[in-house]
Amino acid sequence: MQCPNGCLMPMEKTKEDKIFYRNNEPIVVTDLTMYVCPNCGQESMPLSSARLVEDVLNGKIKSAGKFIAEKYETSDIYA
Repeated sequence: MQCPNGCLMPMEKTKEDKIFYRNNEPIVVTDLTMYVCPNCGQESMPLSSARLVEDVLNGKIKSAGKFIAEKYETSDIYA
């Protein structure tokens, strides 16, 4: 897969943990397949991963457990 930014190096397939939000609550999806450009860091999500995330956000996939993390509002830090 080629980088959408026009970098000459092909994107590398990787597994990543991503945070999404449903009803303003964080949803953590682990081992999500992504493509990352080794040159500029641009990420691209393949259709299969996008469909999986859609199913998670629509409640079609059962949760594997609870995850709690602190939230930082960057707009409040230097306002």
